[in-house]
Amino acid sequence: MRRWGMAFAMIAGSGTGALGAVLACLLIALLLARGRLNIWLLLPVACFYGAWHLQLGVQQRLPAGLEGEILTMAGTVMSVPENRERFRFGRLQQEQHFIFQAGNHPRWPGEHRIRISSYGPDRLVNAGEHLRLSLKLKAGRGLYNATGMDLARHDLAAGIAARSTLKKAVLISEGQGLAYWRQQLSASIYRAVQTSPAARGVLPALVVGDRSGLDTTLMSGFQSTGAAHLLAISGLHVAIVAGAVWWFGRGVFGPLCHWLWPRSRRLTQQQLGWLPALGVALGYSALAGFSLPTQRALVMLSVVALASLCRREVSLWSSLGWALLVVLLLQPLSALSESLWLSFAAVAVIAALMNGHSGRRLMLLLPVLMTLLSAALFGQWSLLSPLANLLLIPLYSLLIIPLTLLGAITGLEVLLQGAGAAVELSVVIMEGLSRWSEPLAKILPLPELASALCLMAGLFLLLLPAVPFPRRLLPFWLLPWLTQSLPPLEQGQWELTAFDVGQGLALAVRTRDHLLLYDTGASWSGGSMAQSIIVPWLSRNQLTPDRLVVSHGDNDHAGGNRDFDAAIPRLSGEPERVSGSVPCVAGDQWVWDGVRFSVLWPPLTAPQGNDASCVILVEGNGMSLLLPGDVGRDVEYQLLGNWPQVDLLVLAHHGSKSSTSAALLREVAPSWALASAGYQHYFGHPHAEVLARLAKSGVTVLRTDEDGMIVFRGYGHDNVPLITKWRQEYVRPWQQPAGWRFW
Repeated sequence: MRRWGMAFAMIAGSGTGALGAVLACLLIALLLARGRLNIWLLLPVACFYGAWHLQLGVQQRLPAGLEGEILTMAGTVMSVPENRERFRFGRLQQEQHFIFQAGNHPRWPGEHRIRISSYGPDRLVNAGEHLRLSLKLKAGRGLYNATGMDLARHDLAAGIAARSTLKKAVLISEGQGLAYWRQQLSASIYRAVQTSPAARGVLPALVVGDRSGLDTTLMSGFQSTGAAHLLAISGLHVAIVAGAVWWFGRGVFGPLCHWLWPRSRRLTQQQLGWLPALGVALGYSALAGFSLPTQRALVMLSVVALASLCRREVSLWSSLGWALLVVLLLQPLSALSESLWLSFAAVAVIAALMNGHSGRRLMLLLPVLMTLLSAALFGQWSLLSPLANLLLIPLYSLLIIPLTLLGAITGLEVLLQGAGAAVELSVVIMEGLSRWSEPLAKILPLPELASALCLMAGLFLLLLPAVPFPRRLLPFWLLPWLTQSLPPLEQGQWELTAFDVGQGLALAVRTRDHLLLYDTGASWSGGSMAQSIIVPWLSRNQLTPDRLVVSHGDNDHAGGNRDFDAAIPRLSGEPERVSGSVPCVAGDQWVWDGVRFSVLWPPLTAPQGNDASCVILVEGNGMSLLLPGDVGRDVEYQLLGNWPQVDLLVLAHHGSKSSTSAALLREVAPSWALASAGYQHYFGHPHAEVLARLAKSGVTVLRTDEDGMIVFRGYGHDNVPLITKWRQEYVRPWQQPAGWRFW
């Protein structure tokens, strides 16, 4: 119990960074200690330890003064580079991503891990190379929405201090060391199975964690079926390998030791089996570059092995508690990683269910519970995950992973090709399941973390025997999930949600019973802003768009169009570039729940490009909103005399100086303006001249690059809107400068 208490105290410290959490742990410790000095008083120490490491991690990040600066730094390529080809700015381009351990720099003292992106490089770098790089630095700030990944937390947990774009590279010395050897091994595996597109992507990922060969279609198949964890070398893979070697060790290594070395008979064959098992687990973790999941697996295996060698009977719960405590002592910031919670939650579920269920039922129940947690942590339903894992985990555990590792170690291509054939079989299984996965995912709302925990608690109470809880009350655990929704609106009220989608635009206008999506953000090969942010937001709040307006055909506005049901009616200023849409024509109107939507532009003979953007006016209960897309000054001048006065103006073209003229501001006279732009983007939106004009006009500016997701509710008291800025309302310590705080 005490070890669990210390682990959770450390999590509280590293998750909040607040001295108030330390004080709370001290009060709890004093109550539990009952006036006597004992181990409970380590609770506040553990909490302070976590908070201290959080502060250190935040302090080591890129200083704000170096944002956008170009520094020349020497260091070593630490990871196997990911090499891809994708369309960027309308042309096929080679790109490379890798982790760089940078040395000391006068303007940024100390050593730092930097994730580098290189676009169209003259020369591809290799793992283990010592280089001098010119880097344009940028903090791992990321986007911040109600849904989607928190990049700042992800980078802090992984120890990445900054992200950058490579400008110039000079080779100091050739590749060497473990990282270089891993890259060479990955290349040899790739060559052995290069005729199989699936195998050449999956097998290097299983051996050294190199995902360069995974195309977007293959990766989406793993994700949609909830089997993506099979591609990441984690506790499952290490446990499979260590378990197989342990069985071999107790049957062969143990008897051999007893025969050759009589003193070894002090240990049983089962105990001796742990020695080769731990050695192989260590080697496999080295192949994976000692990633955080493999380090956690090593700690857990070491706890079990140590208990066996010491002849101590330790329960699974106790082993899990010790493993969690040791992991957090070694890496306190791993508490910010979703993968830690997923892996430890899986073992905890196994420990709980083993008390009252057979192995067969456990195999069925475990994926159900983990599907709920995965949906809450990663924002994606995989409702067929239990079935997919029931089929794929044995296939990978008993066939693909052993054959792949044996083939990589021995160099026998026939083993790798056999593993590749099994991978092709797994792809066929996933393709069959994927056809059913997406329709099922649309039926059930995506749970929030609290809702998912309630669902898991209800399932635990239902499944565990002899629990003193009335079974008839179990349906109440469904209520938090089934009642997830946004605050209700009254007749005539509207609410605008501006998603933080970087250099792009994605808006949702909600009335009492209807929803309009205006633009969908950008897309890229294998993903889109809509898929990662907007679709999970809709599912979580049980919303379905009634109409989709894509202002014009540029990718940063229309990229996510493909991610929405084709049956949703669509309007666009460039219908020829937006599939499934009809022309948006000035004069069109519709009314939803007392809120009027009016199309102001384009005319029937529409121009092309940005000036073809569909301009919409939203009016309800005395509050108005103008959505101008990317129209420029020419359109603004043509409509002078016809522009309405509005309360909120969404800046055209992300606030570029080609729009938002002084004449427009005089006529529209907004009180608030909203700019949707990328943080530290090289386009420099919103432009300084536009911001100066807005300030001169007394307009309050809201910015997604600074505020994250913004919710503007046009129905506050005394006609004052309620504005929620996500980075202020839901601020987290890793999104702030380092500094001690009480709460």
